[in-house]
Amino acid sequence: MKTMFHRLTPIAFLLALHAGAQAGVVADHPGYWMGNLTLPDGQVLKSGVELFKRADGSPWASFSSPDQGAYDIPVRSMKEQGETVELDLGFGTMHMAWQGDRFKAEWKQGGATFPVELQAVAGFPKKARPQDPAAPFPYADETLAIRSKDGVTLGATLSVPKGVARPTVVILVPGSGPLTRDEEVAGHRVFAVLADHLLRQGVAVLRYDKRGVARSTGNYDSHTQADLADDLEAVVAATRARGQFGRLGLVGHSEGPMIAASVIGRQPAAVDFLVSLAGVGLPGLDMLLLQDGLLAKDRGASPEEVKQLLGYISRWYAIVMAEPDSATRVAALKALQASLPESDKALIAKYKMHGGTLSLDMAAQPALPVMLKADPQADWRRVRCPVLALNGSLDLQVPPESLGGIVASLTQGGNKRVESAVMPSLNHMFQTAQTGSESEYAAIEETIAPVALQRIAAFVRKQ
Repeated sequence: MKTMFHRLTPIAFLLALHAGAQAGVVADHPGYWMGNLTLPDGQVLKSGVELFKRADGSPWASFSSPDQGAYDIPVRSMKEQGETVELDLGFGTMHMAWQGDRFKAEWKQGGATFPVELQAVAGFPKKARPQDPAAPFPYADETLAIRSKDGVTLGATLSVPKGVARPTVVILVPGSGPLTRDEEVAGHRVFAVLADHLLRQGVAVLRYDKRGVARSTGNYDSHTQADLADDLEAVVAATRARGQFGRLGLVGHSEGPMIAASVIGRQPAAVDFLVSLAGVGLPGLDMLLLQDGLLAKDRGASPEEVKQLLGYISRWYAIVMAEPDSATRVAALKALQASLPESDKALIAKYKMHGGTLSLDMAAQPALPVMLKADPQADWRRVRCPVLALNGSLDLQVPPESLGGIVASLTQGGNKRVESAVMPSLNHMFQTAQTGSESEYAAIEETIAPVALQRIAAFVRKQ
């Protein structure tokens, strides 16, 4: 899946992401349900559904494909009738009928139907990573429900170190894509690892599911960056209202620092410091074109081919920005695709430049035009609190040029409390990498390089 700042390779047969709402048989059978789904080519994939209550108490579900490393995929809508429930994920549907002690189910995708029997399991299988948090835990967790401006209820976890009076607290702000409070990417629980490290240093941590994802209500597909800023502002206000913490900071990854900067700009007294990890410091269109060019190069395109591809991509984004109506926008993009010379079509297919922001599905959503027109530098100029801004030298998603934009904007705004660094050999996930390619993320056992964890913790403690 390619999104603006978290771009992952599409997963073969069962993938795409989305969300929605309703309630019945789901509330009676909470937990994890998994079975084997056989594809037309004979391949067998473990497929699972989790049934649970969201932060507002309403019954809901998510879909997972453990063999593909895909978890917590939101559903768009859910329909219950008697002992049956149907989950619509946009790219496919799961029809489940309760029978005795299990669900007899059918997965439907692309006009085909695949039977699957879902049985209760303790949890979905996941690959263990060396840095995954492990007991004993010198901190206590509390589950929260936080109401956002438009009525969306966000599911969150507040973790507080034991024996520390009025600790500093940080709120972790996730990057783009439908991410849970753990910011799980390519089998790595990035925010779980970061939170555990900070907590063991005496820092309290709050992390939350994005709207329309996991325990949070709302519709992920319909969000814009303004909605994400409203959500973060609500989380900041709720954390402040508890009255149990000293200083409050934000630690954002990828798109997260940009959202954080916009909140700090309008509520400067509410936040005491900010850590930007691979944050966005360039205008939206510039950022995406830079990202697309690097992705094509990483996939083997020559300089001439990159130039040819960027010609097409520039036209794609121009249409997205020019057409306010979703249906008109998609129709114009389809016409563009149909009018392309065969050489362009061949290059797009060869280097797989047709996902995420270059897909019709994402182009139809309101977030993409807003992303392209975004001017994060204006928000960064309004940030006056202490800032630590880090990038990995091998980051191909938000390359170090973006860090330069952040620092320049902070300086132009008069902020003299800025630390920044390009960290050698680290990728977008702050893993120690060889090339920075997204294909390395899952293959690398390290979730976050210790040198990055230490730099973040040292800055937070200093505040």
